[in-house]
Parts: sequence; C-alpha cells; structure tokens
Amino acid sequence: MNNFNILTISEGAAGMRSQIEGLAKIISSSHINFDLKIKPFFSKLPIQLIPTSQFTYENLSEIKIDNNTIVISCGKKSVKASIYLKKKFNQKVFNIHIQDPKSQRSKFDLIICPEHDKLNSPNSISTQLALHNIEFNKILKNEDTINFIIGGKNKYFNFHNETQLKIINEITRLTKNYKVNVIPSRRTPSELINKILKIKNNNLFIFEELFNPKKYGDLLSSGSIQIVTWDSISMISESISSGTGTYIYKFEEDKLPKRYSIFLQNLINSNYAKFFDEMLHPFEVNIQSYNDELRTKILNKIKSNLWFQNYAS
Repeated sequence: MNNFNILTISEGAAGMRSQIEGLAKIISSSHINFDLKIKPFFSKLPIQLIPTSQFTYENLSEIKIDNNTIVISCGKKSVKASIYLKKKFNQKVFNIHIQDPKSQRSKFDLIICPEHDKLNSPNSISTQLALHNIEFNKILKNEDTINFIIGGKNKYFNFHNETQLKIINEITRLTKNYKVNVIPSRRTPSELINKILKIKNNNLFIFEELFNPKKYGDLLSSGSIQIVTWDSISMISESISSGTGTYIYKFEEDKLPKRYSIFLQNLINSNYAKFFDEMLHPFEVNIQSYNDELRTKILNKIKSNLWFQNYAS
C-alpha cells in the first residue's frame, strides 16, 4: 500500500464522508478527515458564486500543509476550498474532487465522476459504481436472510402512498420464507418507517443505526439476497460491492431520469445486478477486477505528475 499523505475535506455529511474515505482507502494506508465550516451567507450561493477564498470558511485557515499531500474533496461546499488550498500550497497539493464540481474543473488535478454523468476530460476518471467506505465480512452470511434496502424522497421520486403500500406488501410476502432486514436511509419517509414498525412479525428486523458504517456493513454481509430501491445510486453500489446478488426494485417508473436509467442498464449489462421479480435466486458478484482497475487508473494519474514521483511504491 502507498504511503501518500491524504487530507479529506467535506462538510461532514455521512454520504460525502463515505465517498472520500472510500477513495482514500483505495490509494493510501491512512488519511486525515477535516470537516469544513462554510460561513452561512456563502452556503446559500450557487457554486459558481462562492468565492475561492479563506474568508469563505470559518476554519479553512486551520489547515497547514508542509509536505506533498493529496487533498480529496466531495460536495459543493468543498469545491472552492480545494481550489484555494491548491493555489496556496501550489505543488505540495494534488487535489481530487469526487463528483462533477460544476465549476473551474481545470483547477483540479483529478475528478472522479460517475460514468453516467459523461464528464470526459483529460483530468477525469469515470466510475461505474459510487465510492464508499463500507467494509464487508462474508463469514456473517445467512442463507435464509434478505436485506431490503430502501432509499427515499428526492427531486425525482415521491415515495407516495401507493409506492409505500407496494413496498410493505412485498416485505410482508418475503417474511413468509425469509428473515427480512429492512434498511432505511435518512431520506426514507418517516411514515413508511412507522408503518413497517407496526408490522408484527418475528421474521422482520428494522435497522435503525443509519450512521454506523460498521454495523451497516455487517448487516449487508449477512444477506443471501439484497433488494434495493432504484432511487439510490450509492445504496445500489454498496449492495453490489458486498458481493451478494442485488435485485433492483422498480417503482414510480415514469419518474426515472435518463442518467439513472443509463446507470442501471450498465449494471445489468455487466451482470452486477438484476431487476427485481418474485422469483428470487441467490447469486454472487465479484468486482475485484473492477476495483483493481480503478485503483490502477487513479494511481497512474497521481504518479504521472512529476512532483509526486518520490512516492513511487
């Protein structure tokens, strides 16, 4: 494993932290997390209008960089902080942003972006799966267990009453033959969670520790089948990474945006997942070659920069 100095910066949200830590673990044996605090006035502005300045943040001045460091950022509020650090510390910083920064892309040494976003530039690498920091343990697998992973409302999907009833009926049907772990997200409608909590069934378990990546990873590891609602690209990616066969659960099909459709179809074509139907059969997925190829691409980008050659492994 390489010994790069890694500094990750974000606003500290769990999803962003998962992605930056996931990338950090791919390229180095250790890293330091730093949670940015952007001043309230600037947090409301579109990314293009946020100043590239130390003044924009309450705590950016706390960051000191004395040695060559890879700065990994994720999220709108970290874009200008990364660009500022690159400008201030010059060739001591190799800055990587996860997702399309949508502003001053040329100011980043590397952008890691989902392939369905179609960002094709010399300083970008496309990924089929979302990055994450979840770790898995196959020893925990139980043959009679299904994980039903539920996303939630976003700008595309409403999770209206009809959808909620459909999900509840499906969970109830599955509990006749399996132990079912229901894994909600922070976006899952509270009324749906409350309805599931009212179901009296010994084969039903609801995971409530949403911000505990260790227990979340263990729970994903325990399933013989994963079912994931198709609104969450990150949850689908985490499920596939577990190695356990993933079934993608359709709903509100008229709301599916084109980029989600491209992402999902690419997964099906790669045999990484299947669309859900009532005839469920356990299967396994091995994405080791995908992970190895991604790691090699990222390391080659880093090492191709002359000022980082002294970190050759």
